[in-house]
Amino acid sequence: MKAVSDNNYNERILRRTKTPESRARLHCLHRRRVVTTADCRRNIRATEFTGLVDHPGVVATRTGFSGRAFLAWALEITPDGIRRTKKRPKPRSAAHLGSTDQQVPAIAVLPFADMSPEKDQDHFCEGMAEEIINALTRIRGVQVASRTSSFQFKDTTLDINAIGNQLNVDTVLEGSVRKDGDKLRVTAQLINVADGYHIWSEGFDRELKDVFGIQKEIAENVAQAFQLSLNPDAEKAIENQHSQNIEAYEYYLRGRRHFYQFNDKAWKQAREDFSHAIDLDPDYALAYAGLADCFSYIYQYADSAFSVRLQAETNSRLALLMAPDMAQVHASRGLALSYSSRQEEAEKAFERAAELDPTLFDAYYFHGRHAFSKGKLKSAAQLFEKAAEVRPDDYQALALLAQVYRGLEQHEKRDDARRRTLKVIEKRIETSPDDARALCFGSVNLLEAGETEKGMEWLERAKNSLGDDALNLYNVACVYSNIGQIDEALDCLEKSVRKGMAEVDWMINDSDLDNLRDHPRFKALLESH
Repeated sequence: MKAVSDNNYNERILRRTKTPESRARLHCLHRRRVVTTADCRRNIRATEFTGLVDHPGVVATRTGFSGRAFLAWALEITPDGIRRTKKRPKPRSAAHLGSTDQQVPAIAVLPFADMSPEKDQDHFCEGMAEEIINALTRIRGVQVASRTSSFQFKDTTLDINAIGNQLNVDTVLEGSVRKDGDKLRVTAQLINVADGYHIWSEGFDRELKDVFGIQKEIAENVAQAFQLSLNPDAEKAIENQHSQNIEAYEYYLRGRRHFYQFNDKAWKQAREDFSHAIDLDPDYALAYAGLADCFSYIYQYADSAFSVRLQAETNSRLALLMAPDMAQVHASRGLALSYSSRQEEAEKAFERAAELDPTLFDAYYFHGRHAFSKGKLKSAAQLFEKAAEVRPDDYQALALLAQVYRGLEQHEKRDDARRRTLKVIEKRIETSPDDARALCFGSVNLLEAGETEKGMEWLERAKNSLGDDALNLYNVACVYSNIGQIDEALDCLEKSVRKGMAEVDWMINDSDLDNLRDHPRFKALLESH
C-alpha cells in the first residue's frame, strides 16, 4: 500500500478530525512529510508491525514501519509537550458497523476532491465517485447512499460524523484526484463515522488509462472491508461499460454531470458533451444512451418537434445494437420509446433493464413515470415503491408515489409517502437550497400537510431559482393548482407549454392539475396539442 496525500487535501481531513489529540497528531505529520512505502521499507529492523495503522495520511504494510514513522505514531505533540500516544480501542471491522435498527452496513461515497493544478477536473472527480457508487450498489448486503444525496456534500466543511448522521450511514468513502497530463494520482479512504478512524486507506499513482482499474480496486477494497466480495456483474460494470478512449470517457463524464442538473440549458450542454464522446469513439454505447436521454428530456420539457423525438429513438437504438446486455441502455431505450406509440416495446425495454440490473434506479423510475402518464396508477405505485427501495434517499420517486396514492385514494399510504418525501427533501434543501425541483415537490407536500407558510416560502424560492425554465414553470403550476390559485396555475402552465412542455398524456393524468380540468383555458391547451 502507499500513503500519498496533498497538503491541501490533508487540511480538509484535518478540519473534519474530531478530537484535539488526533488534530495534534496530524499536525505533527504535516510538519514533517507524508510517510511513503519507501519510508516503511527503510530501517525495517527498528520495529516490526503487522496490520494497518489508522492514522490519517499514514498507511503501514506488513513489511514494517520506519523509525520516523513509529515516532510520529507513538508520540504526539500537545500543548503540554511531547507525550506517549494513548492506547485506543482497536477499530472495528466495517462488517460489524451499523446501529441496532440497521441490519446491513451503509456507506456514502463523496465526490473526490480535485487536486489537479488547474482545478478543472470536477467532472472527472464526480465520475470517479459515481462509478464506485454504481459498483457498490450491485453488492448484496450493503446499502449505498445515492449520488444525489452524497454529492450534496461536495466541498462541505462538515465533519465525517455530521455527514454520516445526515445520510444515515456507518462509513464514508472519500478521496482526491490529481490529474496532470496522462498521469493520475488518486487517494481513497474508508472512514468509520462513529469515531472518525480509517478502516482502509490507499493511494494510487498510475497512468490515466488505468482509471478503470483504480475504480475496481477501490470498490474491491471497500467490499473486502465489509467482508464481502465484488460480484462479477459489478466487475463487468466497471471494466466493460466505458470507452477505452480516455478523452471520450471524460466527455461522457461531463455529459452526465450536466444531465443531472435537470434543466433545458444543462441538457443541451450534455447533448454536446455526449456528441463529442461519440466523435472520439463511435462505438461508445453509454454515450449514445446518454445522448438519447438528453433528446428524450428535451422533447418532453423543451422542444416537442418530431425530429427531437426521432433523435431519442435513433440514438437509443444505436446504443442497444452496440450493447444489448447493458441495463442502462435498455432503460434509455424504454424512455425514448415511451414518447411514441410503441408502448409495448417501451415496457419490455424497462422490464429488461430491471432484469439485467435489479439495482438500477432508472429502470423503475422511468417505467413508473411511463405508467403514470398512461393512467396506470397501480402499476406506477409499485414501480415508484421499487425505485424508492433501490434509492431511498431520492425525493423524486417518493414525491410521485405520494401523488399516485392520492389519485388512488389510499390516504394512509399517501400520508406515509408524504412524510418520507418531506424527510428526504428537508435534507436536500439543507445542502442545496436552490434546488427548484426539490422546492416544488416539497411545497406541494407541505401545503397538503397544512404547513402553508413554509410551503409558500418554498414555492417563491422555486420560482426565483430557475425562473422561466419550462419544467420549473410546470411544477410551479402544479403547486398553484393544488392550492386553488387557478389563474396563476394556468398562466404558468400556458407559459410552460409555449416553452416546450410537450407531454400531454402526463398533463391529462396529473392529479396536481385536477382543479383545472373544467376550465376553458385548460381544455384549449390540451386541444392545441
